[in-house]
Amino acid sequence: MDMLEIEKKYWSNDCNYIAGIDEAGRGPLAGPVVAACVILKKNQIIEGVNDSKKISSKKRDLLYDVICENAIDIGIGIIEEDEIDKINILQATYLAMKTSIGKLKHRPDLILIDGPNSDIKHYEVKHIINGDRLSQSIAAASIIAKVTRDRIMYEYDKIFPIYKFYKHKGYGTKYHMEIIKKNKITPIHRRSFKIVKNNTPNFKMISDKKLIGELGHQLVGVHFIKKSYTILDKNIFLIKNDDIVDFLFLHKNKLLLTKVLTFCNNKTYCFGKNIKTSYEEHIKELTSYIKEKDVSKICTFNVILVTLIKGNKPKLETIFSEKISL
Repeated sequence: MDMLEIEKKYWSNDCNYIAGIDEAGRGPLAGPVVAACVILKKNQIIEGVNDSKKISSKKRDLLYDVICENAIDIGIGIIEEDEIDKINILQATYLAMKTSIGKLKHRPDLILIDGPNSDIKHYEVKHIINGDRLSQSIAAASIIAKVTRDRIMYEYDKIFPIYKFYKHKGYGTKYHMEIIKKNKITPIHRRSFKIVKNNTPNFKMISDKKLIGELGHQLVGVHFIKKSYTILDKNIFLIKNDDIVDFLFLHKNKLLLTKVLTFCNNKTYCFGKNIKTSYEEHIKELTSYIKEKDVSKICTFNVILVTLIKGNKPKLETIFSEKISL
């Protein structure tokens, strides 16, 4: 099958920038929906590009790199679980698609979309059923969307290991539904699903199980993952200070060490010591820690206070921040 047959038809009509769009994550109980918009070079064949669901995860990762290296342009749209709950998954999928187009540097002459419909205006659009099996542009977008979403779920797995997000990516497997019933849901679950809504922990339950400090830790981890940070390390024990720093994040050329304090019911909870005054000794020990890791990146140590008040959204604020000089 010629995966460029559809594109060739429109290239011959002076459509130079043909974009393919596909999404990943419409059906899961947890995590975002991700759409990718990919413009490939004219007449370029990328061997192995096909429907992402028919390709092994190892091959998808390899093709992801090849597509990124060879594409003219790639845009990615990510809509988080809270927005999905507000506007429903169909509208969230459409929004992810529009967002992915908005991230492009080149305006497409034509957009090929997998599926029977979308809500994209101001562009010429062609909807193609099973487009990820018929169009290389759409297939490339399906791989970019799938790998992007999978990597997000791998990061969430570092915060919520008992849920095994690395394995099912948030979909409603037997194990996933059993663990929801046993341990209740996480902040990244979609509450528009009945099983999720029926297993939402209440404030008293979190307090009784002494999970307040852990919840603050999780909320900060989720916050930075949504900002495209990856977790390099967590629960870093500082021997000299007898304390714990919750995370080492990486974003582009920046490292961020973060300690989390959680304030609730007039008490402050954390992993390690609750020290609010001076972190000078922490900086000294963390300097040695970073030198062993990577001295080529800019590094900052910050302390984030998470305030939990019943009936209100959690509040996150940075109460200490200092660059680590290497």
